[in-house]
Amino acid sequence: MSWRAALRGREAEIAGKKLTVGFDGFTDLIARPLRRAAADGAPAQPFDTIREFGEFLVSKAEKSCSVELRVEARQLGGNLPFLSRGAGGLGLDVRCIGMLGAGAAEEPFRNMPCTLYPFAPSGQSTCLEFRDGKVMLAADCALPGDAWQLVLDATDGRAPALFDGADLLALVNWSELSFAHGLWEKTLASLGAADKTRFAFFDLCDVSRKTEEQIDAVLRLIGGFAQKRTAVLSLNENEALTVSAAVLGGVREIERIAAAVRRKYGVDEVLVHTVRDSLLLTARGLTRLPTDFVPAPKISTGAGDNFNAASCFAAVLGLNDRDRLAFANDFAHFYIQFGFNPTLEELYESRQLC
Repeated sequence: MSWRAALRGREAEIAGKKLTVGFDGFTDLIARPLRRAAADGAPAQPFDTIREFGEFLVSKAEKSCSVELRVEARQLGGNLPFLSRGAGGLGLDVRCIGMLGAGAAEEPFRNMPCTLYPFAPSGQSTCLEFRDGKVMLAADCALPGDAWQLVLDATDGRAPALFDGADLLALVNWSELSFAHGLWEKTLASLGAADKTRFAFFDLCDVSRKTEEQIDAVLRLIGGFAQKRTAVLSLNENEALTVSAAVLGGVREIERIAAAVRRKYGVDEVLVHTVRDSLLLTARGLTRLPTDFVPAPKISTGAGDNFNAASCFAAVLGLNDRDRLAFANDFAHFYIQFGFNPTLEELYESRQLC
């Protein structure tokens, strides 16, 4: 059975599925660094790849340089907004507890198809886009008070119930928020009786700046969630390799990394997505599918979050492991190719993915 056949006619069920997501939120400046500015009727020439841009920067070592940016958009950013917008657009009932504004939602987030609980101003980031990926530049985020108390105040004390009552809770961007670990601990403490029919979904984001002890601690924390919910950890290739180098002895094969995370930390399910393929490892076994590479992406910022949004959707709808991966791949491919989140109907009808 394909995911299309598995989802047809289930709109009412989809609308009844509850997701609660925490805790980040950024306003992104999307830009392409230019190798050459426009001149004499010739168009500007952006750097094509991250390697090309990196080699340019290395050539300026012990000197200085300036880089012109072609600004393409100013928009919502961060793992929570991208994941939530994708999942809400598919029809799920999504509640967002995030850095979406101080008291009221900031303009970039107001049209998200979700219920918003903003507890702090958004962070600011610049996303440098290239054909083969992106480079994120973000300032550290400081809060004006105790993080959990801000969350409680923003939700009128209902945050524990919102997480405990969700069919899937998603905690994202652990690495970029200095206060994230404490919020994740508070979230775990707020969960009531164990219910493995429901899910806890995690995206650490790029952990390159974290110590071995910090990475070990957060993976053990996710293992703690696995005592209450079916815990799903999503990693991209860079994150998987960094985790392996820190706490798994430097294993390089993606499937072995996934297996080691499950074995050492008790994480129920591990997703790994790369530009070439994606895999899902569960107690049922390993599923691996190729991805359709987009040679000229409309946008890459948010691609992993859209993969995660679709993964959350597929999990709560009970799709089998192969269909979960196929649906996530197709949803992310559509976003990268066309630059916007598809609805479920648009994904059904997309000829490019049939």
